[in-house]
Amino acid sequence: MKNSNISTGFVITLVLGASVLAGCGGTKVLKDPVAMQVTQPLAEVADQRAAAKLNWVIVRGGPGTWAKNADWDEYLVTIENRSDGTAQVTQLVVVDSLGARNEPQVERKQLVKNSKANARRYKESGIKVKAGVGSGTMMLAGAAVTAVGVGAASAVAATSALGGATAAGAAGAAAGGLLLLGPALAVGGIVRGVNNSKVNSQIEVRQTLLPQELAAGETLELDIFFPLAPSPRLLEITYVDASGEHVLVVDTSAALDGLHIEAGKDQVDD
Repeated sequence: MKNSNISTGFVITLVLGASVLAGCGGTKVLKDPVAMQVTQPLAEVADQRAAAKLNWVIVRGGPGTWAKNADWDEYLVTIENRSDGTAQVTQLVVVDSLGARNEPQVERKQLVKNSKANARRYKESGIKVKAGVGSGTMMLAGAAVTAVGVGAASAVAATSALGGATAAGAAGAAAGGLLLLGPALAVGGIVRGVNNSKVNSQIEVRQTLLPQELAAGETLELDIFFPLAPSPRLLEITYVDASGEHVLVVDTSAALDGLHIEAGKDQVDD
C-alpha cells in the first residue's frame, strides 16, 4: 500500500509541476502567432547609392509576435542597392536612448542576457524597463493592423488531470512531498529546456545573417534580432561598395519613442 501511494503521488506531483510551468513565465513559441499588416514604414533614409526602410519592430505582445514573453527586438528592414555595382550589407546597430550601441545577436540566450544588462543599465539611470510597453507610437507611425490576436496556448488544468485521484493517493502525495520534489523540478527543467530550444530554432530560421550581398538594383529584406533597446534613437546600417564603406542612419526617435520604458517594475524574464 505504501508503494502504491508513493507511485500515485509521484504522478500527481509530475502533473502539478508540468501544469505550473505551462502557466508561468518563460519563453515559448506561440501556437498562433499574432498576424499583422504594415501599410507604411516606420522610418526611412537614402543616399546616392542605397536606400533603407525600417518596416517594423516585433516586440513582446505586439503585432507580429510569434513567441510568448520575448525579451528581444526583431527589426524588419528593407535595403535597396541603387548603384550600378555590387554592394554588401555588413552591419546593423541600434543606438538606444542612453547612447549605447546594440549589436545583433543570433541566439536566444545571448539576447536575453544582453536585454537584462540593458535593463540594469537603465535602472541605474532611474529609468524602468518592461519589454513591449510603449509600442503605441510605433503602431501609429507604421499604421499596423493586427489581423489576428491569439495569445499563447492554454495551460494544462491540474484539476482535470487529478480528477480521478483517490483520497489515499492524494494523502500519499502529501506524505511523500519532500521525496517527490526533486523529480517534479527535473520535469520542469526539461519543459523549459524544450521551449527554449524551439524558440532558439525559430530565431535561427527567421534571422538574416550578415554580411549580405546585393547586386545592382537589388532589394533585400532583413530580419535582425537585437536585445531590448529602450526608446531607440538610431538604426545604423553599414554597407560597402566599390567606393568604400558607407553608413545609412535611420532616425527612429519619433516612431520608437518610449518603447520598453514604463513607470512600473522592471521586467526582463529568464
